Amino acid sequence: MKICPNCNNDNSDEAMFCTKCGTKFENQSLNTDINTTQNTPVYTTPSENQVFQPGPQPSATFPPAEPSPKKKSKVLVYVLGLVAVVAVVFLAMNIISNANPANKLIKGLAKFSKMDKATSTTTIDINYDGDSDEIEMLKDVTIKLETAADVNDLLVQISLDLLYANKPVIQIAAGANNEDIYVDLKDLHQEKFYQEIEGLAPEYEDFVNDYKIIKNAFDGIALKFDDKQYIKIIKNVLGDDIKGSGNKVTVTLDSKTISKLTEKLLEEAEEDEKLMESIRKNGIDFIKRIIKEEKKLELFDVDDLDDALEILEDEDDFEDYYKEAISDGLSGMDSMDIDIDDLPEMEVTFRFGAGNVIKGIDYIAVIEEKDGNIEIITKTDIKNSASFTKINKKNAIEIEELMNGGDIEEVIEEITENLKKVVKKNKDLTKKIEELTDEDVDDAIDMIMYGAFNFAG
Repeated sequence: MKICPNCNNDNSDEAMFCTKCGTKFENQSLNTDINTTQNTPVYTTPSENQVFQPGPQPSATFPPAEPSPKKKSKVLVYVLGLVAVVAVVFLAMNIISNANPANKLIKGLAKFSKMDKATSTTTIDINYDGDSDEIEMLKDVTIKLETAADVNDLLVQISLDLLYANKPVIQIAAGANNEDIYVDLKDLHQEKFYQEIEGLAPEYEDFVNDYKIIKNAFDGIALKFDDKQYIKIIKNVLGDDIKGSGNKVTVTLDSKTISKLTEKLLEEAEEDEKLMESIRKNGIDFIKRIIKEEKKLELFDVDDLDDALEILEDEDDFEDYYKEAISDGLSGMDSMDIDIDDLPEMEVTFRFGAGNVIKGIDYIAVIEEKDGNIEIITKTDIKNSASFTKINKKNAIEIEELMNGGDIEEVIEEITENLKKVVKKNKDLTKKIEELTDEDVDDAIDMIMYGAFNFAG
């Protein structure tokens, strides 16, 4: 225990200043027992690495001693510096991306185009503010559509759910795999319908074989162009019609805007020598990759590519073809016989996930009618994966056999009776059908089905 010679305050052995008056201790004796008087002075010498921590803040007259600096880890400094750089770059990229919605959209669409497998789930709702009873019925209709596709193996599957007043009415699914096409009417028929693809297209396997070879060659294409210039065109044409907010980019489009944007992009491409040369070189590589696989091709004749390769290898010849093709495209736009005012304006919103990947596309289109406006609201969620259904042919009906003398009338009758059942479960829909047709719902469905199958036949 150190006793202050100035105020007799008790301090700890390690104290260099009095915690009461701030007097500095200089080789003060220690009093290890406050009940005994001082006898032999005890001197303390700080060790080499000892750091003294003073007590409460001393008076301004006597500044506290500074602690010895700790040694810094160089590895830690490097790690923290790297983290800081990454964080700043990441933040800057996000700020730039959000500040430039055109750039974000272009990059997102580029990634979207490279997806080999995808599943989209779309919900369609309709609003109407007019007086037409037929169109007003659509206000309570909701359509849910799910589409799965695999562009590598040419697989596709579609399922449709029809709801009325938020209650399910009809579910239908259809698909195509490397063996069959099929239709599943769910509650409308207990058996599925299928047809072997080989029966429809005997050379289908050879076609798929050649498609995969050509697609692999096409996947090697990597065009080079001045993306900044094309982004600038998009920004200039769209102006306030393209906006970014968070992870969303919203574009408002009508026919005039689409036409002008296409025209400006084609005009830029016509003068873009970098793009023209990139197309030429990629075209040569594309054709040579196909020719290299000539022995594996079943249907495709590589001799058909000789003329194209000859044009691509001649720079002057290719430039003439290139400019002529774009010129024809621009001329075709001028001669299109389309009444621009008849096409509805659309507001399209692209939703982005991690890595600037498009995970959803929503759009709203308004169709103006004499009796009121029809607003179509569509929301689509997208994921980068897909799964497909395999059907059990033992419990399925072959379409070709059914159409060539099978029990088609019995099938139609079963579908019609089941349709009546599912409709009647929805009281709102039943009431609306009877109001619009002035018929009992059973008779109305009989009439609808009769007309539908006569049209199909």
